[in-house]
Amino acid sequence: MTQKRLKVDKNFFFLLISLMLVEYVRAAFIISYLPVQAAVGSQLNVAFVGIAISLHYISDAFSNFQAGFLMNRFGIQKVISFSFILIFASLIVVPLFQFNNFVIVLASILLGFGSCPIWIVLLAKASSGSRGANMGLIYFFWLLGMASGVILMNYLMNINLSLSYWILPALILGAYITFRLSGSHPAPENKRQNIRDIVKKTLSILKKSRMILPGTLMQSISIGMLIPILPTFVLQNLKLSYNQYTFLLVTAGLTAGILMLPLGRLIDYFKPRLLFIGGFMLFGLTLISTTFNSSVLIISILVVIMAISYTLFLPSWNAFVATKITEADQNVSWGIISSFQGVGTMLGPIIGGLLASYSAGITVIFSASLFILMALFYLIVK
Repeated sequence: MTQKRLKVDKNFFFLLISLMLVEYVRAAFIISYLPVQAAVGSQLNVAFVGIAISLHYISDAFSNFQAGFLMNRFGIQKVISFSFILIFASLIVVPLFQFNNFVIVLASILLGFGSCPIWIVLLAKASSGSRGANMGLIYFFWLLGMASGVILMNYLMNINLSLSYWILPALILGAYITFRLSGSHPAPENKRQNIRDIVKKTLSILKKSRMILPGTLMQSISIGMLIPILPTFVLQNLKLSYNQYTFLLVTAGLTAGILMLPLGRLIDYFKPRLLFIGGFMLFGLTLISTTFNSSVLIISILVVIMAISYTLFLPSWNAFVATKITEADQNVSWGIISSFQGVGTMLGPIIGGLLASYSAGITVIFSASLFILMALFYLIVK
């Protein structure tokens, strides 16, 4: 059957720009600014920053679950506009209250609440037409925003700490403007729903998504497990230097960024199920292989292969998920699925940290095994 292509017109492009700016701000604040200030400053400590980051992802997971229902009730324009107001206000009050600990925690929570609605709109928009190419575009702009946020924030903080921070609310204004330029976004519903209606629809979507949710949860847990132990594994287990670790990160990021668009387009010519199964298996086997090698050259090759497999399964998985979602339930369905991803993002670092108390290598093997199990599960179960 010929697939109808979703033209990447200016409206879709403006949505992508809006997402990129939001992810820049989120990465700059959560991944760069807070941890760096804990490391070099005296006002924040590492434990406090860990709590703030955890609460950010908890609020992100919770708001994903609610955002779809809110969009159906109040409309996409109002919900997105309110989410940008939340982010902008949270960033403004932090310096106004002299970086008070309570205000920083509040800002982290509000940033989690405000960041998810733009994702739901884009995923729903990309669910028709050339799903693979569209998902590839979304994750390319996500990678671009996140990487830019981390790299540029670290660079700008060395030049002018105050300037590096005040750029963030300015970019949120830019994200709001580009969203407003993306046209109208009518929601499929516009009626008040009581708790019973919400529970009924949630249970219905969970039933329809019962084959999707295990993969969504396991992916985010597996990747999340690697976040707290990756530097330890590379520096201590593999005996590589910090410069070599940085080189591997840059290599992985560049590989994923360069290949995200062409591999996304490839998905439209093959069944996404076979591609993400292959991506899961390749990623898991390659990740396990890193525990048996210490050569910089071999590790670099393995990292490139992992980046390729990650770039393969990420858009193909979401293209597969899109085939299981009805048009009428897109906002709510993507919200619920994204909330499961958020739960996995929270649980992953906790599980990874506990396993790493025995050995970082055990955490890597466990994470890789989950990917291999996911590949076998979706290969066997139709």
